[in-house]
Amino acid sequence: MFKKFSHYFLPYPDNNHRALLLQPSFLALFVAVYLLNQSFIKSFTIARPGVLGYSSEITISKVLDQTNTERVKLGLKPLTFNSTLSKSAQLKADDMFTNNYWAHTSPEGKSPWDFFNNAGYEYSVAGENLAKDFYDTEGLLKAWMNSPTHRENIINPKYQEIGIGVVNGILGGVKTTLVVQHFGTPRNGVVLASVPPDDIAVESSFIQNIPIASPIQLNKIFAMIMFVFIICLLIVDSYITLKNKTPRLTGSSAGHIGFLLIILLLLIFTHQGTIF
Repeated sequence: MFKKFSHYFLPYPDNNHRALLLQPSFLALFVAVYLLNQSFIKSFTIARPGVLGYSSEITISKVLDQTNTERVKLGLKPLTFNSTLSKSAQLKADDMFTNNYWAHTSPEGKSPWDFFNNAGYEYSVAGENLAKDFYDTEGLLKAWMNSPTHRENIINPKYQEIGIGVVNGILGGVKTTLVVQHFGTPRNGVVLASVPPDDIAVESSFIQNIPIASPIQLNKIFAMIMFVFIICLLIVDSYITLKNKTPRLTGSSAGHIGFLLIILLLLIFTHQGTIF
């Protein structure tokens, strides 16, 4: 009984010197299970919106400080925090949550400039950066700075003021944090500094029901477990094959292990979050 069970994990002549779990049919099953897991999590977020999500450490002052740090590095003047622009950014984030969309232009055709106008900010030039699903401000700013269009907004010398919205809610059935940057220069040329509000990373309703894990994190953990399991099987397979000097026409296990390790490292170090 034990030997029959071990055929799934160890190479024997009866299984063509390849553990059954490493043969194509079982590898295809691994892929199917992974896809089913993704589908289940996605369906769960739709059936039970708000149960899964992201707990963020991002605050307005951190986004402001790190944005200005990037400008100062290039010899540019720091942006002045403007409460009217922050109201505009807040309105945009609220509108995305209310109407369940993720874009610069709403399904009703509202552009970023409509939110500037609704907040009462008269501008000569203006711009917008959007982000969601980021856990920390460092990862958020890094993603923006690695994107040419978002970077251009952050380091644009024409902008003098900035407003920031950090808002929590449910988007597409998933709890998340939306971060909106609104850049501008007042039409009258008068820059009025405002004091950033006290940092509250999340709303009280969000604090009372902090999600255990995000959908992306759950998928990532599940994929990592599968990859580690297969890599361990390959290592055992390679050891036994080399020890017994078993001739085999299949591909190199060392090559497979190296390939899977690269994918595993990419899974571990891949950042979360989306910018727009």
